[in-house]
Amino acid sequence: MAGTPTGGKPQLLRWNVIPVRFRRTLNGAGAMDLAGAVDVVVDVRAPYDLRRTLACGQAFRWRWEGDVATGIVQGAVVRARQRGQAISLRVHPGAMLPAVLRYLALDEPLQEIEEELSRDEVLRRLLPSTSGIALLRQDPWECLISYVLSSWNNIPKIEYTLERLARALGTPIASGFWSLPCPEVLATASLEVLRRCATGYRASYIRGVARAVAQGEIDLEGMRGIPFQESRKALLRLPGVGQKVAECVLLFAYGHREAFPVDIWVKRAVERLYFHGRTLREGEIREFARERFGLLAGYAQQHLFTYARAFFPATTGSGRGPR
Repeated sequence: MAGTPTGGKPQLLRWNVIPVRFRRTLNGAGAMDLAGAVDVVVDVRAPYDLRRTLACGQAFRWRWEGDVATGIVQGAVVRARQRGQAISLRVHPGAMLPAVLRYLALDEPLQEIEEELSRDEVLRRLLPSTSGIALLRQDPWECLISYVLSSWNNIPKIEYTLERLARALGTPIASGFWSLPCPEVLATASLEVLRRCATGYRASYIRGVARAVAQGEIDLEGMRGIPFQESRKALLRLPGVGQKVAECVLLFAYGHREAFPVDIWVKRAVERLYFHGRTLREGEIREFARERFGLLAGYAQQHLFTYARAFFPATTGSGRGPR
């Protein structure tokens, strides 16, 4: 790749999974009231930051009220609040607690990851403003649909469209909450109904992807553990799935940390911070990132994306560039 970027290069990081430690469990109602739910308080290691993790553009169905985040994991409502290095979870019946902990990536060794990332002089300057982001471990179907909707879109609009789809075609799971429709439902939905959910030109892509999954043309669960390039090729065969969408799904649903989604924010960040503003093709940026960051490319991407959205001038009227 032509050109010499600025900054030092981090080494490949290897780590052991850090077990989550339960501090106490509670039952009954409370400030985060949810009927029939179970309360758990979990100790987490610094620098894990719940708000930065949930609000950094990885997932789109979490709502914030003050310091409480409410979302849906495994078809059940979950509420979460962080106080220092303790995270209080209220888990609705139907959600398996280990699945919630896994989804939130509470066992990620973020201190070690960020120490390794800080070997890169550019990321070292960014980390004080972005520290604490963990890579979520999302459901492949929800992640895929979310990112098909993300094409030339912004985060508030993606959130709005997913909510419209859930209310129109999903299943009620609690007061004010609906699951996303399954592939079989979206596969048989009319384009008119899908467009009424603010999908726009993506309606045909949504239905096409749903049909491919419903008809067994791609096995989303079966792709777990499949090598990166093989999974990437399978995703790219789906309608509406380009390079960026495929890399997002590989990173946020399948845990391929060498994935490096390139959107307008990440492109601008890499060009400005590493190449003195020189214009690069997206393929060049992905190649550069995988070479420079290795299996930490996905984490580097999240810090660059978060920093660019916070500190670079907005390119859209909403102040949220396309993901």
